[in-house]
Amino acid sequence: MNIRVRPNIHALTAYAPPWTGLDRTRYLRLDLNENTRALPPEIRPALERFWESGAASRYPEYLEFLPKLAAYVGVDENQLILTNGSDQGIEIVLRAFLDPGDGMVVAQPEFPIFSHAAKIIGAQVQGVPFNADLSFPSDSFLEAINANTRLVVLINPNNPTGSTVPMEIIQTVLARHPNLPILVDEAYFEFTGITCLELLRNHSNLIVIRTFSKAFAMAGLRLGYVIAHPEMIGELNKVRGPFDVNACAVAVASAQLDLLHLSQGYVREVMTQGKPFVENAFREHGVQFFPASANFMLVQPLDRDQAVAAMKEQGILVRPMVAPSLLKTFRLTLGPLEEMEKFITKFLLYTNKLKERVYP
Repeated sequence: MNIRVRPNIHALTAYAPPWTGLDRTRYLRLDLNENTRALPPEIRPALERFWESGAASRYPEYLEFLPKLAAYVGVDENQLILTNGSDQGIEIVLRAFLDPGDGMVVAQPEFPIFSHAAKIIGAQVQGVPFNADLSFPSDSFLEAINANTRLVVLINPNNPTGSTVPMEIIQTVLARHPNLPILVDEAYFEFTGITCLELLRNHSNLIVIRTFSKAFAMAGLRLGYVIAHPEMIGELNKVRGPFDVNACAVAVASAQLDLLHLSQGYVREVMTQGKPFVENAFREHGVQFFPASANFMLVQPLDRDQAVAAMKEQGILVRPMVAPSLLKTFRLTLGPLEEMEKFITKFLLYTNKLKERVYP
């Protein structure tokens, strides 16, 4: 093609989800940190009302949903922006604050959309490596913020490492750099219960991003939201389009908030049954893994690629990591107990066969 593309765009590689072209419905999907179950049947009436209302033919309106979301989050309506998944929330914030050449500080490896979006803008990603045990690199992270930094990103917990950012580090960054926007990604808040939102009262430079993709089983509907000081929201609203979030997603999310016990029950089952079961099984059988605070973890088997392929043959998808520091690991989404029992049975069967070949 002879048409000129911006050099920084031409140098990028398109973000392609793993297993592209694969019918993932045929597998137990433990690869993308999705909710492993479909939308609850109790949500179906909301979809039927949406269909019957004719709302699909009209531009979406959010006036009825925003008060409900504000009550759930515990903020005022003017502190919220709805986004087309949290990915769009990330893009909005980066586009609002970064110029070409500006620096964005983030601990790495991180959720790749952050670096991808920064590079589209032409900004410089100031990556700070996680510690060898995958704990958050507190001291080096604080030192990395310099005169060129225009945005600080904290992913809590971090995807893919599962690492938690100490709350005192978030407080320190906010206090030391009151003139810098500090973006905290809380995509897994419903699973961890950890949030820095209380700090928003005293720090108008704080921006928090959350999503309905995980605990609420809405990854396919694409709904996220940004929480910030009203003045900050006013600036970010200049970047977002007026109809970016589809009306069907809002209808389903509204029903979800009316039936919170459904998503909360799923989270409770994952975190109090499925997750401890996997951790105990791994410890008992000497499988190396990295403890994490949300509904996923990194696993380091004897042979990563062989393990991923073996699981796929057994009808289970897990996510092989591509970051140089994580090449020996795959990421495992944690689900309810029944699904975790299925995974552990098949994984340990593969592991025992491999040990017999390696240590006859």
